[in-house]
Amino acid sequence: MQVSRQALIQICDKFLQDEIAKKEVQDFAWKIITGDEYQSVDEIIDDTLFEWDNEEINFPINKVNMQLWKERLLSGNDKLIEHNVWNVHIEKQKSICEKYSSRWTPINKKLRVGVSDNLSTDPIHGLRHPNDKETTKGTIGWFIWTGEYSEAQDFFKPMCAEHLLQIRPDIIKYLGLAAGFRFLADNSGYEDVWFDEKLMQID
Repeated sequence: MQVSRQALIQICDKFLQDEIAKKEVQDFAWKIITGDEYQSVDEIIDDTLFEWDNEEINFPINKVNMQLWKERLLSGNDKLIEHNVWNVHIEKQKSICEKYSSRWTPINKKLRVGVSDNLSTDPIHGLRHPNDKETTKGTIGWFIWTGEYSEAQDFFKPMCAEHLLQIRPDIIKYLGLAAGFRFLADNSGYEDVWFDEKLMQID
């Protein structure tokens, strides 16, 4: 039995349109893999089926990742690791720190950053306060936003840093910058990183 990429794309579309749930995706993959007549002819198909059947050791089956699986099936372009594995960004962090003369100061991905709504737009801003300041209580000092900045108390909401992987993996490379640094970037390649002494002087 051979399975086509188109058949898997149809599964992706059904999940994205809420026509099927995660368990049905897993059951589909398990049924194909364990079938006596399954023939391996396409590495991307094999990888996709294995990942769907083994969520606990691969990637969560959610809408972000399902869109990425669909993209890989359509084009061969694989962004799943970039959107799911924190450590693949570490060397990029070190490179950014070296480029802008910052000490590499990695964060605990399980702790919180402050984020605004709608991080999918550009440009995206970020700044890092020292952790011992009242402004960063309960967070790791990073505040990230798009659109017009606001002093409103509810402008920034806490988010586990690791969750940024799914939303904006392109900015994880900046999160090793030391306190006092800011960045401004977009998905078209624009980048500005600088040290702001005022961030170190908050009472």
